[in-house]
Amino acid sequence: MKTFAVVMAVVLAALGLGPAPAGATDVLRPTVLAPNPFAMTPPPMPLERRPGAQVPVKPPHVHPRLPPLVTYPCCAVGYWAYQWVPTAYTTHVWLPGYVTAEGILVGGGYYPQVLIGGYYQRVWVNGY
Repeated sequence: MKTFAVVMAVVLAALGLGPAPAGATDVLRPTVLAPNPFAMTPPPMPLERRPGAQVPVKPPHVHPRLPPLVTYPCCAVGYWAYQWVPTAYTTHVWLPGYVTAEGILVGGGYYPQVLIGGYYQRVWVNGY
């Protein structure tokens, strides 16, 4: 393979098709390429990091201590507290099939399931 490359270099040099050394008469011209219609265009706006979405903070699941009660003539008497608000969610759960004691095959399927949850809601408690 190396001999073939050497032979080809000699043949090209003899024919004058190989790379010739740059002389004083040779002028180097920059290559101008035609515009590529499939080239990517720049984005319409600069790509910057956007601030992340604010995640709501849940209050603690323990009953917080009451803040100190401060009374001024201009302000309402009371305090903020948290009240549990129960919430029920319905979802569907896959139950596999089974055979009853009588030998009847009951097919599996999705059946509704109720999940109990909730959240704490901030409420104002009037003072004494």
